[in-house]
Amino acid sequence: MNPDAVAAIVLAGGRSRRMRREKSLLLDSSGRPLIETIITQLRPIFDSIMISAGNKDKFAFLELPVIVDEAPGQGPLLAILSALRASPQAGNFILACDIPVIHIPFVQMILARSPRHEIVVPRYQDGKFEPLFAFYHRSIIAAIERQISTGDLRISSLFRTCRTGFVPIDGQKWLKNLNTLEEYHAYLQNEKKSDS
Repeated sequence: MNPDAVAAIVLAGGRSRRMRREKSLLLDSSGRPLIETIITQLRPIFDSIMISAGNKDKFAFLELPVIVDEAPGQGPLLAILSALRASPQAGNFILACDIPVIHIPFVQMILARSPRHEIVVPRYQDGKFEPLFAFYHRSIIAAIERQISTGDLRISSLFRTCRTGFVPIDGQKWLKNLNTLEEYHAYLQNEKKSDS
């Protein structure tokens, strides 16, 4: 699928329990909020970029559309549902705000598989997934609604009911989620080494 026909949506409505502070607004080594660092990396390939959040005003400084979660604090599947309902595009690349380094060729690999699938998600050899760095087509809205009605809020359950493609992710050392302060400080240290 052409990136011009895909919106990028950054999920920034999580509670950051393990980090104990707002992940998206942590600063990188240059003093920019992480969410701004992510958006800067996305701009070369996405014309449409939006933020999914529980609070609209918090991200006004980005001057981007903010999709307010319909059920804030209820987990990423409900945030994805809100995002797909609000997106102007049928195709959507959805990623978490705690993945500060984005390898554009890998994103393009995901998008290249999207014409044949409703979901394209990275998968490790051990069977684990990266569902918050993946492609989702708006056609899955009804499937999400049905699943939520059963009380199942696991994103991975969608992979059995929707046309899902998988991209191998092993060996991609750039893809790191910052869930703890230790991981955040390690990311800053790596950034400083890269700059020196």
